[in-house]
Amino acid sequence: MLGFLTIFAAALAGFGGLGAWAIAAAAIALASFSYSEHQQLYRRGQELGLTEALRATVVRSFLNALMATGGAYGAGMLLRLLHG
Repeated sequence: MLGFLTIFAAALAGFGGLGAWAIAAAAIALASFSYSEHQQLYRRGQELGLTEALRATVVRSFLNALMATGGAYGAGMLLRLLHG
């Protein structure tokens, strides 16, 4: 639920005309939520010596979060332009 609220907040930030820093802040929040949900798996992977794969997973998770929040921010900006 927090992830959806974060994406919605990014859309509201775009609609409200906040700076592009809102995209990065929301992406960090989304990636943090993902990490906290799967923290046990990351810990277990480190114990098994899968550090390189875990790093790649964290980077991909952040990039996915960045794309999701960037898209929501862009949609919010578009709605602001169409609104008036």
